[in-house]
Amino acid sequence: MARPTKFQPSYCDQVIEHMTEGASLTSFAAEIGVARSTINEWMEANADFAHSVRIAKAKCAAWWEKRGRELAVAGGGNPALVMFGLKNMGAEDWHETHRVEQKTTLEAVDPLSALLAQIAESGRRITDRP
Repeated sequence: MARPTKFQPSYCDQVIEHMTEGASLTSFAAEIGVARSTINEWMEANADFAHSVRIAKAKCAAWWEKRGRELAVAGGGNPALVMFGLKNMGAEDWHETHRVEQKTTLEAVDPLSALLAQIAESGRRITDRP
């Protein structure tokens, strides 16, 4: 028998409020006394909560972007922490890209063509016997 859920509809507003100041979904889980995996289960089971979490993540990313802009203009602060926050909280927009360029030359060997070329080199016809 499954345990009763601790989910409360008020969590929809609370998660947005919590993450608006740059906090993570994991810290929200800790604040309300559940595991992060429970938050994931609630998101799967409750479309309204999942929608609220998407809004909360956007607000969280916006908070980190604002900190980054402030840091860029005024200096001070911890740029590594801001980068970390942006990469993790706004990963769709803030991620490192790596470009890898590879050049390869392939030479396909067709067994029949190779045999015919070998016969042509030796100057024999297929009907000739060695």
